[in-house]
Amino acid sequence: MIPRENDHLWGHQKEYAYFQQAIAQDKLHHAWLVNGEEGIGKATFVYHLVRLILGTNPAAVSRIKAGSHADLLVVARRLDEKKNRLRSEILMEDIKSVGEFLRLTPAEGGWRIVVIEDADLMNRNAANSLLKLLEEPPKGALLFLITTHPNRLLPTILSRCRKMTLHGLSDDEMAQGLSVLDPKLSQGDRGKVIALAEGSLGKALQLLESGHLNIKEIVENLLTHPVKGKEIYQQVDLILQKENGFSIFLNLLTDAISARIRQAAKAQKTEFGYPMRPVPEWIEIWQKLLKWHKEAESFNLDKKQTLISEFNLVSEL
Repeated sequence: MIPRENDHLWGHQKEYAYFQQAIAQDKLHHAWLVNGEEGIGKATFVYHLVRLILGTNPAAVSRIKAGSHADLLVVARRLDEKKNRLRSEILMEDIKSVGEFLRLTPAEGGWRIVVIEDADLMNRNAANSLLKLLEEPPKGALLFLITTHPNRLLPTILSRCRKMTLHGLSDDEMAQGLSVLDPKLSQGDRGKVIALAEGSLGKALQLLESGHLNIKEIVENLLTHPVKGKEIYQQVDLILQKENGFSIFLNLLTDAISARIRQAAKAQKTEFGYPMRPVPEWIEIWQKLLKWHKEAESFNLDKKQTLISEFNLVSEL
């Protein structure tokens, strides 16, 4: 579901209430960095704030959903028409439209709002262009920068934004979301995907829609138990049977390793999971996984052999 069209907001009620109070007291800062893990509803949260500010009446909500509200500008990666795919970056020309938009008088009074999705994908020129607007924001300007990777943004941009960190959903919130988004899902499968999705409805839907729930289970098993011999070949074959299974396996495995590294760092522990290795060794493994996958796709190498090597790398003591 497109975030700006989503009428449901699961979780993040405390943060939503904070904005309600700030708006009521007319103490709303002009620039906000909304960050958190992938798939937890950051964009949906922001577009619900946009409704709160620009209007919750059916006509205003309808225009926000359609992206046609006169006081709302959404910036995201554009389609590269030559390659027929989304660009990898947000360019300076995309940010140029922000300055032009904010200099206009609000069409319906109050605020003119800019939402920048995946703000960490701005290239250097785009980021510098935005920085000038943050340093001297026009009156009535309100900017929301949405990102999963705030550390990739310029420190000067971070320093000029108020930071709002959203956290993963509770099991109850996940269940509520899945009951609406996938009402035919059995209670057993719902419980299984909630356990694997780590508070992210986006990840849960990815697992369900693409039939990748089994791949996530393979990843969790690989990080908690030794996988050897015939079992490796069976699991590799299962991965390759799934659409885009090769790429999905890498994404899920590197995400799982990254999450465990962060948890270990917070707990000031040197080891985690199976096999028991120091965190620096897991970081090296994470880097090798990315390198091998990129080489396999760039040079059309044997994906099955690449996966077997990756299983052995993670499993070996």
